[in-house]
Amino acid sequence: MLDFKRLTLLRELKLRGSIAATARVLGISASAVSQQLAKLETEAGLPLLEQVGRNIQLTPAARQLVARVDEAVTVLEGAAAELEARSNRVQGVIRFAAFGTFARTYLPETLRRLSLVYPDVDVEFTQLEPFEALDALASRRADIAMVDEFVHIPRRTDEGLVRTLVTRDRVDIYLPHPISDPIELGELHWAFEPRGTDAYLWTQRFCRRLGFEPKVTFDSPDPRLHYELVAAGVAAAFLPHMVFHGEIPTLGTMTRWVPEDAEAEQALFRDIYAVGRRGSNLRPAVKSFLQILCEVAA
Repeated sequence: MLDFKRLTLLRELKLRGSIAATARVLGISASAVSQQLAKLETEAGLPLLEQVGRNIQLTPAARQLVARVDEAVTVLEGAAAELEARSNRVQGVIRFAAFGTFARTYLPETLRRLSLVYPDVDVEFTQLEPFEALDALASRRADIAMVDEFVHIPRRTDEGLVRTLVTRDRVDIYLPHPISDPIELGELHWAFEPRGTDAYLWTQRFCRRLGFEPKVTFDSPDPRLHYELVAAGVAAAFLPHMVFHGEIPTLGTMTRWVPEDAEAEQALFRDIYAVGRRGSNLRPAVKSFLQILCEVAA
């Protein structure tokens, strides 16, 4: 009989791509990961890993095994959800991963309402960027992951995942001072999210659509910092409404700029989704949390 814990370790290796990354995520040593995988190979009677250059890759047999592990875990989650549904109380622990601006804007009120209606539901929160939250969801370190999606840049999809549209967040262009001609946009210093992220790609494409190449001077995953840089008069930025957290922008020190192209102006938004796994999303606690979260965000 194959050891299920070792099988899930193999699955984690497939997700992470290396023994070192797997060990880091699980909080154990790389040697411990290697030892457990060696024991799994002995149990399987087949090689599960192969060296390709400096990298370790899963053999075809290992990849097939991981697919079966995914199926088994999905079945177990579905069974657990069915058991929870038989209870007279909505209860359990929800592991929730969300990016900072969303969490700051909506999580406190969601938790307040949840505690009043479902006091037996506990939420464990981790602040993660969308791509990190999806990884946590895939490795079952999170039950719900919040992600944003920009126009023409879809997030990865998986048959085992279920998405719920929570809200649409307007994005506006703010400048440190008024301009008289759009050509001046290319002369400003811009604050962008890190290179390689969906937000960076979308923003860069939008600038090019407006006819200029942005001079990216400030690189940060924190839109609130972008806001502070604009307010300080040292940068321009694309700021989602969520970053203001109910506050009115300091228009005395920053200027909202609207594209002359109406079609472009209408494309200034991002959709915010809650993503969960099939099976796990049937849990009463998860469904109740999502319902309240959507109500708060609305």
